Amino acid sequence: MERKVKGLMTGLSEIAILDENATLFEAVLEIGIARARHPAASRCPAALVVDSQRNVAGFLEVRSMVRGLEPRYVEFAESAKKGGFSPERIRTELQKYGLWEDALEGLCKKAGETVIKSLMIVPEESQIIDAEASINEAIYQMTFAGMEYLFVRDGQTVTGVISLSDIMGHICDAVRACRV
Repeated sequence: MERKVKGLMTGLSEIAILDENATLFEAVLEIGIARARHPAASRCPAALVVDSQRNVAGFLEVRSMVRGLEPRYVEFAESAKKGGFSPERIRTELQKYGLWEDALEGLCKKAGETVIKSLMIVPEESQIIDAEASINEAIYQMTFAGMEYLFVRDGQTVTGVISLSDIMGHICDAVRACRV
């Protein structure tokens, strides 16, 4: 069984790739197409975002997409940092900020107006792993840094994404192969 990151990653050909100036509406359509074409794409948390030269500029996460549809999350996030996330606190904050009260009403309009460049995550060095790195390194990096995925780089080029789902699949395969 392959023990390098490159053997488990989801390659760029399987992931939705979006122009940084695309709208959230366009992103949703492209992600759906990628997932229909490549079942492995469903393991990837969303889509890669590229600049005008087709260089990886960032990553569009599902969480960022949801936040983009409800802009008042910014206010809520600041308040939540101070008070935590107990169920009672969340209910209070939802009422206070009116989150999602009318978000679905203007869903199509918001999705058509929101440019993904404003939502994308720009990768930091701690979110990148070498394609030749071991799965052990990826597990350690994701687990202790609290990340669900890492960008995979071969030299200076991003070649894919490895997610906790990819790694968990590998772990499950290894356990199923055990003779206990």
